[in-house]
Amino acid sequence: MIDVPQNLWVLAGNIVDPPESSPGTPLSDRTLILLHDYVKIETSDAGTTVKWVMFAANWASMYFAREWISTLQKPYTLSFFLGGWFDETYATYLEARDRIDQLMAKSDVRFTSRVYTREFKLHDRQLTPEFELAVSGGDVPEDSKVMCAIDLQNERSHVAHVGSHSALASVWGLSPVTYPCLTGHTYDKIVSRPYFEVLRTGRPHLDHVLAAMTKPDGEVRWFGYQRLVLPGKRLINGHPTVDVLCHRGAVDIPVL
Repeated sequence: MIDVPQNLWVLAGNIVDPPESSPGTPLSDRTLILLHDYVKIETSDAGTTVKWVMFAANWASMYFAREWISTLQKPYTLSFFLGGWFDETYATYLEARDRIDQLMAKSDVRFTSRVYTREFKLHDRQLTPEFELAVSGGDVPEDSKVMCAIDLQNERSHVAHVGSHSALASVWGLSPVTYPCLTGHTYDKIVSRPYFEVLRTGRPHLDHVLAAMTKPDGEVRWFGYQRLVLPGKRLINGHPTVDVLCHRGAVDIPVL
């Protein structure tokens, strides 16, 4: 492997030193990538990451990154911004190179939504062991689920409980006022739709969700997760509940 610096900054197809906002004060990575069209290549023994903004990065810089990663350590993570950050990891540089080609060809894509869902029949998908247990009638551990109370009359829901080991807690913690728990925004309106159907039919609902959400540090990132919604066994302030189990990972929602 060629001996290279740990971080490479690429602009107009050339490796450059990042500019300084004032003497001795470097600009943040976020500013360089999002506002100044740099491509960043991070490499270490653990692997290589290429970071860029889809609609801004100069093609010469992307062609440089596309070829240069073949000399760097695998696996290869492509971290690109399009309405939020996506992360995709590939085992070989050939896979990463082909994916860069695909993404460059789609650099003019603009999303019409920040939330996408796709429903699946239970028998059509291989379920996680936790989902299998829940569907078969087994107890859903309190620390694994998110419980939502449903106001059927006003067609509203609110998060009543966040399990300490739930997918939501792993990013936003246990607070009930973080972005995924707030009501009234587009994400809430879309992801809560199945709750009412689950209570009406008494049957579990399985879907995949891909959503751009604001992390606690203010960064917007696309999160993909598989979701199982089941009728809850408790009432909260007289309202029925649903139990939501989520598993972060690959989702079958092709947006790019």
